[in-house]
Amino acid sequence: MNPTPAERVAAILRDEFAAHGVCLPDVRADLSDARQPRLELGTVPLGTGFALLRVLTDYQRLLKAEKAGGRPPAFGP
Repeated sequence: MNPTPAERVAAILRDEFAAHGVCLPDVRADLSDARQPRLELGTVPLGTGFALLRVLTDYQRLLKAEKAGGRPPAFGP
């Protein structure tokens, strides 16, 4: 069975956090409402706040650029 878009996003987030040295196995897609899937983030290990902020900021910039129809911003410092 193919993963849903929400499940793919959860897998991407796990990979992004792993790239920052953070293991978050408890990121999952809540598919109870098919029209509005949500991502659920379980327990976050101590010390992951900066990695969480960095990844979410990158995704926010990417989504904003995608909605504007422009080129995605460059990631990184």
